[in-house]
Amino acid sequence: MINKKYVLFTRIPILKSQNGKVYTLSLWAKDLKLHLNYLVNFNLCCPVVKVNDELEIAGLEDITGLNVRNIFALKKDAGLFSVIKNFFPNFFTVIKACRFSEIAHSGGAGWAFPLSFYLLVLRPFFKFQWIIVIESSFWMLRKNEKITIRKFFDHHLHSMLLKKCVKSADARIFTQTFYKTYFLKNNDRTLIAPATWVDDEHIIDSEALTNRMAIHKGKPIEILFPARLEENKGVHIVLDAIKMLSAQVTEPINITIMGAGPLANKCKEFANRNYGYVHVTFREPVEYGKVFFEVLAQYDVILVANLAEEQPRIIYDAFSQGCTVIASDTSGIVDITVNERNVLLFKRGDAKSLVNRLVEIMRNPNSVVKLGQEALTSVKKKTHIQMHLDREQFLKSILKC
Repeated sequence: MINKKYVLFTRIPILKSQNGKVYTLSLWAKDLKLHLNYLVNFNLCCPVVKVNDELEIAGLEDITGLNVRNIFALKKDAGLFSVIKNFFPNFFTVIKACRFSEIAHSGGAGWAFPLSFYLLVLRPFFKFQWIIVIESSFWMLRKNEKITIRKFFDHHLHSMLLKKCVKSADARIFTQTFYKTYFLKNNDRTLIAPATWVDDEHIIDSEALTNRMAIHKGKPIEILFPARLEENKGVHIVLDAIKMLSAQVTEPINITIMGAGPLANKCKEFANRNYGYVHVTFREPVEYGKVFFEVLAQYDVILVANLAEEQPRIIYDAFSQGCTVIASDTSGIVDITVNERNVLLFKRGDAKSLVNRLVEIMRNPNSVVKLGQEALTSVKKKTHIQMHLDREQFLKSILKC
Protein backbone atom coordinates (compact mmCIF):
# COMPACT_ATOMS: atom_id res chain seq x y z
CA MET A 1 0.00 0.00 0.00
CA ILE A 2 1.05 3.60 -0.65
CA ASN A 3 0.54 5.57 2.57
CA LYS A 4 1.47 9.14 1.62
CA LYS A 5 -1.10 11.84 0.98
CA TYR A 6 -2.06 11.21 -2.62
CA VAL A 7 -4.07 13.82 -4.54
CA LEU A 8 -5.57 13.07 -7.94
CA PHE A 9 -6.04 16.25 -9.97
CA THR A 10 -8.71 15.79 -12.65
CA ARG A 11 -11.25 17.72 -14.68
CA ILE A 12 -13.79 14.89 -14.36
CA PRO A 13 -16.60 16.33 -12.20
CA ILE A 14 -18.51 14.90 -9.28
CA LEU A 15 -22.03 15.99 -8.41
CA LYS A 16 -23.12 16.84 -4.88
CA SER A 17 -26.79 16.61 -3.87
CA GLN A 18 -28.60 18.69 -1.26
CA ASN A 19 -28.23 15.91 1.32
CA GLY A 20 -24.44 15.93 0.92
CA LYS A 21 -24.08 12.74 -1.12
CA VAL A 22 -21.67 12.73 -4.05
CA TYR A 23 -22.12 11.03 -7.42
CA THR A 24 -20.16 10.50 -10.59
CA LEU A 25 -20.15 8.47 -13.80
CA SER A 26 -20.14 4.71 -13.19
CA LEU A 27 -16.90 4.12 -15.10
CA TRP A 28 -15.13 6.87 -13.20
CA ALA A 29 -16.47 5.41 -9.95
CA LYS A 30 -15.04 2.04 -10.93
CA ASP A 31 -11.63 3.60 -11.57
CA LEU A 32 -11.69 5.42 -8.24
CA LYS A 33 -12.40 2.17 -6.39
CA LEU A 34 -9.35 0.54 -7.96
CA HIS A 35 -7.18 3.49 -6.94
CA LEU A 36 -8.32 2.89 -3.35
CA ASN A 37 -7.03 -0.69 -3.47
CA TYR A 38 -3.47 0.58 -3.06
CA LEU A 39 -3.78 4.21 -1.95
CA VAL A 40 -4.47 4.56 1.77
CA ASN A 41 -4.68 8.36 1.91
CA PHE A 42 -6.50 9.17 -1.32
CA ASN A 43 -7.80 12.66 -2.10
CA LEU A 44 -9.41 14.40 -5.07
CA CYS A 45 -9.04 17.83 -6.60
CA CYS A 46 -11.82 18.07 -9.17
CA PRO A 47 -14.88 20.09 -10.21
CA VAL A 48 -17.79 19.75 -7.79
CA VAL A 49 -21.23 20.61 -9.12
CA LYS A 50 -24.09 21.14 -6.67
CA VAL A 51 -27.41 19.76 -7.90
CA ASN A 52 -30.96 20.33 -6.68
CA ASP A 53 -32.88 18.11 -9.08
CA GLU A 54 -32.70 14.35 -8.55
CA LEU A 55 -32.94 13.89 -12.32
CA GLU A 56 -29.44 15.35 -12.63
CA ILE A 57 -27.97 12.36 -10.78
CA ALA A 58 -30.02 9.73 -12.60
CA GLY A 59 -27.74 7.00 -13.93
CA LEU A 60 -24.78 8.18 -11.84
CA GLU A 61 -23.14 6.15 -9.08
CA ASP A 62 -23.17 7.15 -5.43
CA ILE A 63 -19.54 7.34 -4.25
CA THR A 64 -20.25 8.89 -0.86
CA GLY A 65 -19.08 5.75 0.93
CA LEU A 66 -15.71 5.56 -0.79
CA ASN A 67 -12.70 6.30 1.38
CA VAL A 68 -11.82 9.58 -0.30
CA ARG A 69 -10.28 11.60 2.53
CA ASN A 70 -10.65 15.11 1.08
CA ILE A 71 -12.21 16.70 -1.97
CA PHE A 72 -10.70 20.00 -3.08
CA ALA A 73 -13.59 21.47 -5.04
CA LEU A 74 -12.87 23.19 -8.33
CA LYS A 75 -15.38 25.20 -10.29
CA LYS A 76 -16.49 23.52 -13.49
CA ASP A 77 -15.62 25.34 -16.71
CA ALA A 78 -18.49 25.43 -19.19
CA GLY A 79 -17.37 28.01 -21.75
CA LEU A 80 -14.76 30.64 -22.47
CA PHE A 81 -16.31 33.16 -20.06
CA SER A 82 -16.33 30.65 -17.20
CA VAL A 83 -12.74 29.64 -17.97
CA ILE A 84 -11.64 33.24 -17.50
CA LYS A 85 -13.88 33.74 -14.47
CA ASN A 86 -12.74 30.51 -12.77
CA PHE A 87 -9.05 30.71 -13.64
CA PHE A 88 -7.81 32.23 -10.40
CA PRO A 89 -10.38 30.62 -8.03
CA ASN A 90 -9.36 27.23 -9.42
CA PHE A 91 -5.70 28.16 -9.22
CA PHE A 92 -6.08 28.96 -5.52
CA THR A 93 -7.84 25.61 -4.96
CA VAL A 94 -5.00 23.79 -6.71
CA ILE A 95 -2.50 25.66 -4.51
CA LYS A 96 -4.38 24.44 -1.43
CA ALA A 97 -4.34 20.87 -2.74
CA CYS A 98 -0.63 21.08 -3.62
CA ARG A 99 0.19 22.33 -0.13
CA PHE A 100 -1.54 19.22 1.23
CA SER A 101 -0.10 16.77 -1.33
CA GLU A 102 2.82 14.45 -0.81
CA ILE A 103 2.10 12.75 -4.14
CA ALA A 104 0.29 14.64 -6.92
CA HIS A 105 -1.23 12.78 -9.85
CA SER A 106 -2.36 14.69 -12.94
CA GLY A 107 -2.97 14.10 -16.63
CA GLY A 108 -2.33 15.68 -20.00
CA ALA A 109 -5.97 16.30 -20.91
CA GLY A 110 -9.00 18.13 -19.58
CA TRP A 111 -11.02 21.05 -20.82
CA ALA A 112 -10.23 23.93 -20.99
CA PHE A 113 -6.62 22.98 -20.22
CA PRO A 114 -4.95 20.23 -18.15
CA LEU A 115 -4.58 20.87 -14.43
CA SER A 116 -0.96 19.81 -14.99
CA PHE A 117 -0.34 23.34 -16.25
CA TYR A 118 -1.18 24.70 -12.79
CA LEU A 119 1.11 22.11 -11.20
CA LEU A 120 3.95 23.07 -13.53
CA VAL A 121 3.82 26.65 -12.24
CA LEU A 122 3.62 25.49 -8.60
CA ARG A 123 6.27 22.80 -8.86
CA PRO A 124 9.20 24.97 -7.63
CA PHE A 125 7.28 26.04 -4.50
CA PHE A 126 6.10 22.69 -3.12
CA LYS A 127 7.75 19.36 -2.31
CA PHE A 128 5.17 16.92 -3.71
CA GLN A 129 6.25 14.01 -5.88
CA TRP A 130 4.56 14.30 -9.26
CA ILE A 131 3.00 11.55 -11.38
CA ILE A 132 1.78 12.55 -14.83
CA VAL A 133 -0.32 10.32 -17.07
CA ILE A 134 -0.50 10.98 -20.81
CA GLU A 135 -3.39 9.09 -22.40
CA SER A 136 -4.90 11.55 -24.84
CA SER A 137 -3.84 13.98 -27.55
CA PHE A 138 -7.10 15.51 -28.77
CA TRP A 139 -5.27 18.80 -29.25
CA MET A 140 -2.64 17.30 -31.58
CA LEU A 141 -2.79 18.11 -35.29
CA ARG A 142 -3.62 15.05 -37.37
CA LYS A 143 -1.75 14.03 -40.49
CA ASN A 144 -3.11 15.88 -43.52
CA GLU A 145 -5.53 17.88 -41.35
CA LYS A 146 -6.47 21.37 -42.48
CA ILE A 147 -4.65 23.75 -40.16
CA THR A 148 -6.54 26.65 -38.59
CA ILE A 149 -5.07 29.35 -36.36
CA ARG A 150 -6.80 27.86 -33.31
CA LYS A 151 -5.65 24.29 -34.04
CA PHE A 152 -2.10 25.50 -34.70
CA PHE A 153 -2.11 27.42 -31.40
CA ASP A 154 -3.62 24.50 -29.43
CA HIS A 155 -1.14 22.01 -30.84
CA HIS A 156 2.01 23.98 -30.16
CA LEU A 157 0.98 25.38 -26.77
CA HIS A 158 -0.04 21.94 -25.47
CA SER A 159 3.11 20.36 -26.89
CA MET A 160 5.41 22.92 -25.32
CA LEU A 161 3.80 22.95 -21.87
CA LEU A 162 3.17 19.21 -21.61
CA LYS A 163 6.78 18.47 -22.55
CA LYS A 164 7.84 20.68 -19.65
CA CYS A 165 5.36 18.90 -17.35
CA VAL A 166 6.59 15.46 -18.37
CA LYS A 167 10.21 16.47 -17.93
CA SER A 168 9.51 17.90 -14.47
CA ALA A 169 7.51 14.89 -13.21
CA ASP A 170 8.98 12.20 -10.95
CA ALA A 171 7.06 9.39 -12.67
CA ARG A 172 5.49 9.25 -16.13
CA ILE A 173 2.84 6.86 -17.37
CA PHE A 174 2.03 6.72 -21.09
CA THR A 175 -0.66 4.67 -22.78
CA GLN A 176 1.49 4.16 -25.87
CA THR A 177 5.12 4.33 -26.97
CA PHE A 178 4.47 7.23 -29.35
CA TYR A 179 3.61 9.53 -26.46
CA LYS A 180 6.83 8.65 -24.64
CA THR A 181 9.01 9.38 -27.67
CA TYR A 182 7.06 12.55 -28.46
CA PHE A 183 7.23 14.06 -24.98
CA LEU A 184 10.44 12.64 -23.55
CA LYS A 185 13.97 12.07 -24.85
CA ASN A 186 14.97 9.48 -22.23
CA ASN A 187 13.33 6.42 -20.73
CA ASP A 188 13.86 7.26 -17.07
CA ARG A 189 11.00 6.63 -14.67
CA THR A 190 8.44 5.75 -17.34
CA LEU A 191 5.78 3.09 -17.77
CA ILE A 192 3.90 2.17 -20.93
CA ALA A 193 0.46 1.03 -19.73
CA PRO A 194 -2.21 0.76 -22.44
CA ALA A 195 -5.64 1.88 -21.25
CA THR A 196 -8.26 -0.84 -20.90
CA TRP A 197 -11.62 -1.12 -19.15
CA VAL A 198 -12.12 -4.84 -19.71
CA ASP A 199 -12.76 -7.04 -16.65
CA ASP A 200 -12.14 -10.78 -16.43
CA GLU A 201 -15.90 -11.33 -16.29
CA HIS A 202 -16.26 -9.65 -19.70
CA ILE A 203 -13.83 -12.00 -21.48
CA ILE A 204 -15.58 -14.92 -23.13
CA ASP A 205 -14.00 -18.37 -23.04
CA SER A 206 -12.64 -20.18 -26.09
CA GLU A 207 -15.52 -22.65 -26.17
CA ALA A 208 -18.09 -19.85 -26.29
CA LEU A 209 -16.17 -18.25 -29.16
CA THR A 210 -16.02 -21.54 -31.07
CA ASN A 211 -19.78 -22.07 -30.62
CA ARG A 212 -20.56 -18.53 -31.76
CA MET A 213 -18.39 -18.88 -34.85
CA ALA A 214 -20.14 -22.15 -35.71
CA ILE A 215 -23.52 -20.42 -35.51
CA HIS A 216 -22.33 -17.53 -37.70
CA LYS A 217 -20.68 -19.82 -40.28
CA GLY A 218 -22.22 -19.54 -43.74
CA LYS A 219 -24.18 -16.41 -42.86
CA PRO A 220 -23.44 -12.86 -44.10
CA ILE A 221 -20.56 -11.26 -42.22
CA GLU A 222 -21.80 -8.97 -39.44
CA ILE A 223 -19.72 -5.81 -39.02
CA LEU A 224 -20.07 -3.18 -36.30
CA PHE A 225 -18.69 0.34 -36.29
CA PRO A 226 -19.06 1.49 -32.65
CA ALA A 227 -17.77 5.00 -32.11
CA ARG A 228 -18.33 8.50 -30.91
CA LEU A 229 -19.74 9.83 -34.19
CA GLU A 230 -17.37 12.70 -34.90
CA GLU A 231 -14.67 13.55 -37.41
CA ASN A 232 -11.73 12.21 -35.37
CA LYS A 233 -13.27 8.73 -35.29
CA GLY A 234 -13.08 8.43 -39.08
CA VAL A 235 -16.84 8.45 -39.66
CA HIS A 236 -16.55 9.87 -43.17
CA ILE A 237 -13.93 7.26 -44.05
CA VAL A 238 -16.34 4.48 -43.08
CA LEU A 239 -19.24 6.02 -45.00
CA ASP A 240 -17.09 6.48 -48.11
CA ALA A 241 -15.83 2.91 -47.80
CA ILE A 242 -19.38 1.55 -47.64
CA LYS A 243 -20.31 3.36 -50.85
CA MET A 244 -17.18 2.04 -52.58
CA LEU A 245 -17.80 -1.47 -51.26
CA SER A 246 -21.37 -1.50 -52.57
CA ALA A 247 -20.04 -1.18 -56.12
CA GLN A 248 -17.77 -4.21 -55.72
CA VAL A 249 -19.55 -6.97 -53.79
CA THR A 250 -22.02 -9.48 -55.16
CA GLU A 251 -22.94 -11.19 -51.90
CA PRO A 252 -24.63 -9.89 -48.73
CA ILE A 253 -22.70 -8.15 -45.98
CA ASN A 254 -24.24 -6.36 -42.97
CA ILE A 255 -22.71 -3.21 -41.47
CA THR A 256 -24.08 -1.52 -38.34
CA ILE A 257 -23.14 1.98 -37.23
CA MET A 258 -23.60 2.45 -33.47
CA GLY A 259 -23.00 5.65 -31.57
CA ALA A 260 -23.92 9.22 -30.77
CA GLY A 261 -22.32 12.56 -31.55
CA PRO A 262 -22.29 15.46 -33.99
CA LEU A 263 -22.47 13.17 -37.04
CA ALA A 264 -25.22 10.88 -35.71
CA ASN A 265 -27.98 12.37 -37.86
CA LYS A 266 -25.82 12.10 -40.95
CA CYS A 267 -25.19 8.41 -40.15
CA LYS A 268 -28.91 7.78 -39.63
CA GLU A 269 -29.74 9.33 -43.00
CA PHE A 270 -26.92 7.37 -44.61
CA ALA A 271 -28.25 4.08 -43.20
CA ASN A 272 -31.69 4.70 -44.75
CA ARG A 273 -30.32 4.55 -48.29
CA ASN A 274 -29.85 1.53 -50.54
CA TYR A 275 -26.34 0.11 -51.02
CA GLY A 276 -27.16 -3.06 -52.90
CA TYR A 277 -25.67 -6.11 -51.23
CA VAL A 278 -24.31 -3.98 -48.39
CA HIS A 279 -27.05 -3.67 -45.79
CA VAL A 280 -26.44 -0.70 -43.49
CA THR A 281 -28.27 -0.14 -40.20
CA PHE A 282 -27.98 2.39 -37.40
CA ARG A 283 -28.43 1.67 -33.71
CA GLU A 284 -28.24 3.85 -30.64
CA PRO A 285 -25.30 3.32 -28.27
CA VAL A 286 -25.71 1.23 -25.14
CA GLU A 287 -24.20 1.79 -21.72
CA TYR A 288 -20.70 0.44 -21.29
CA GLY A 289 -20.76 -2.80 -19.33
CA LYS A 290 -22.48 -6.18 -19.60
CA VAL A 291 -24.98 -5.06 -22.27
CA PHE A 292 -22.25 -3.42 -24.36
CA PHE A 293 -20.16 -6.59 -24.42
CA GLU A 294 -23.24 -8.64 -25.31
CA VAL A 295 -23.77 -6.35 -28.29
CA LEU A 296 -20.16 -6.77 -29.44
CA ALA A 297 -20.54 -10.54 -29.28
CA GLN A 298 -23.29 -10.39 -31.92
CA TYR A 299 -20.76 -9.29 -34.56
CA ASP A 300 -17.92 -10.96 -36.44
CA VAL A 301 -15.91 -7.80 -37.18
CA ILE A 302 -15.40 -4.50 -35.35
CA LEU A 303 -14.29 -1.42 -37.32
CA VAL A 304 -12.02 1.19 -35.73
CA ALA A 305 -11.30 4.06 -38.13
CA ASN A 306 -9.59 6.58 -35.82
CA LEU A 307 -7.73 9.48 -37.39
CA ALA A 308 -6.05 10.81 -34.23
CA GLU A 309 -3.25 9.15 -32.28
CA GLU A 310 -5.26 8.12 -29.19
CA GLN A 311 -5.11 4.51 -28.07
CA PRO A 312 -8.78 3.42 -28.39
CA ARG A 313 -10.04 1.14 -25.62
CA ILE A 314 -12.53 -0.41 -28.05
CA ILE A 315 -9.67 -2.58 -29.37
CA TYR A 316 -9.47 -4.51 -26.10
CA ASP A 317 -13.26 -4.52 -25.79
CA ALA A 318 -13.50 -6.23 -29.19
CA PHE A 319 -10.67 -8.63 -28.36
CA SER A 320 -12.53 -9.70 -25.20
CA GLN A 321 -15.33 -11.07 -27.38
CA GLY A 322 -13.03 -12.72 -29.90
CA CYS A 323 -14.08 -10.29 -32.63
CA THR A 324 -11.91 -9.64 -35.65
CA VAL A 325 -10.78 -6.01 -35.66
CA ILE A 326 -10.13 -3.96 -38.79
CA ALA A 327 -8.44 -0.75 -37.70
CA SER A 328 -6.57 2.28 -39.00
CA ASP A 329 -2.80 2.33 -38.56
CA THR A 330 -2.55 5.13 -36.02
CA SER A 331 0.24 4.96 -33.46
CA GLY A 332 -2.18 4.19 -30.62
CA ILE A 333 -3.51 1.15 -32.48
CA VAL A 334 -0.23 -0.11 -33.97
CA ASP A 335 1.31 -0.05 -30.47
CA ILE A 336 -1.13 -2.61 -29.01
CA THR A 337 -1.78 -4.89 -32.00
CA VAL A 338 0.06 -7.17 -34.41
CA ASN A 339 -1.02 -6.68 -38.02
CA GLU A 340 -2.51 -9.78 -39.67
CA ARG A 341 -2.21 -11.70 -36.43
CA ASN A 342 -4.84 -10.18 -34.12
CA VAL A 343 -5.88 -7.23 -36.29
CA LEU A 344 -6.11 -6.14 -39.92
CA LEU A 345 -4.71 -2.65 -40.34
CA PHE A 346 -5.59 -0.23 -43.11
CA LYS A 347 -4.06 3.12 -44.02
CA ARG A 348 -5.40 5.89 -41.80
CA GLY A 349 -7.90 8.15 -43.57
CA ASP A 350 -7.92 5.94 -46.70
CA ALA A 351 -11.37 4.58 -47.57
CA LYS A 352 -9.99 2.46 -50.42
CA SER A 353 -7.53 0.77 -48.06
CA LEU A 354 -10.42 -0.05 -45.72
CA VAL A 355 -12.46 -1.46 -48.62
CA ASN A 356 -9.55 -3.73 -49.54
CA ARG A 357 -9.57 -5.17 -46.02
CA LEU A 358 -13.34 -5.70 -46.10
CA VAL A 359 -13.15 -7.47 -49.45
CA GLU A 360 -10.29 -9.58 -48.10
CA ILE A 361 -12.35 -11.01 -45.23
CA MET A 362 -15.33 -11.60 -47.51
CA ARG A 363 -13.17 -13.67 -49.83
CA ASN A 364 -11.55 -15.52 -46.94
CA PRO A 365 -14.09 -15.87 -44.09
CA ASN A 366 -11.80 -18.37 -42.33
CA SER A 367 -9.46 -15.49 -41.57
CA VAL A 368 -12.18 -14.07 -39.31
CA VAL A 369 -12.01 -17.22 -37.21
CA LYS A 370 -8.22 -17.17 -36.91
CA LEU A 371 -8.01 -13.44 -36.14
CA GLY A 372 -10.79 -13.72 -33.56
CA GLN A 373 -9.04 -16.52 -31.73
CA GLU A 374 -5.75 -14.60 -31.66
CA ALA A 375 -7.59 -11.49 -30.46
CA LEU A 376 -9.09 -13.39 -27.53
CA THR A 377 -5.66 -14.70 -26.54
CA SER A 378 -4.22 -11.17 -26.72
CA VAL A 379 -6.57 -9.70 -24.13
CA LYS A 380 -6.09 -12.27 -21.35
CA LYS A 381 -3.69 -10.10 -19.33
CA LYS A 382 -4.97 -6.72 -20.47
CA THR A 383 -7.73 -6.14 -17.92
CA HIS A 384 -8.58 -2.94 -16.09
CA ILE A 385 -7.47 -4.34 -12.74
CA GLN A 386 -4.16 -5.54 -14.24
CA MET A 387 -3.57 -2.03 -15.55
CA HIS A 388 -3.90 -0.72 -11.98
CA LEU A 389 -1.68 -3.48 -10.58
CA ASP A 390 1.02 -2.54 -13.11
CA ARG A 391 0.71 1.11 -12.10
CA GLU A 392 0.92 0.22 -8.41
CA GLN A 393 4.13 -1.77 -8.84
CA PHE A 394 5.64 0.96 -10.99
CA LEU A 395 4.84 3.74 -8.51
CA LYS A 396 6.22 1.74 -5.58
CA SER A 397 9.45 1.18 -7.46
CA ILE A 398 9.86 4.84 -8.50
CA LEU A 399 8.41 7.00 -5.73
CA LYS A 400 9.43 7.34 -2.12
CA CYS A 401 6.25 5.89 -0.68
